[in-house]
Amino acid sequence: MGYVPKHKIYRLLFEDAEMDGLVVRVHGLSTGQYIDLMGLKQEAESGGESGELFQYLADRLVEWNVEEEDGTPVPANLDGIRAQDMPFTMAIINAWTKAMADVPAPLAPSSTGGESSLEASIPMEVLSPSLAS
Repeated sequence: MGYVPKHKIYRLLFEDAEMDGLVVRVHGLSTGQYIDLMGLKQEAESGGESGELFQYLADRLVEWNVEEEDGTPVPANLDGIRAQDMPFTMAIINAWTKAMADVPAPLAPSSTGGESSLEASIPMEVLSPSLAS
């Protein structure tokens, strides 16, 4: 029986303080899809066609808490994405690609959770040689 990798859903983190409170959850991509996405992203950033880039995001968007100014929820789909300002959408795409590319840091070494060994605290000295009987 082989190993079946689990598909990850990323909760995106944003460095911009103006995006505090924004919640975006997005499915991950296969390696091939990620490579394709990076090509589309590069093309969009250099002024090229970006429709397919936004479709990639829309197809994998699980949820977000984006609202209109009047409190109406913006749908987490292509229409909702297309209604947003370009820098906002690119910030989401940048956070998504960063989340997928980051390698998690190794776990900290675990603590033994106990006190130091009693033997380590017993003073030891060299004994005098024994006398032959």
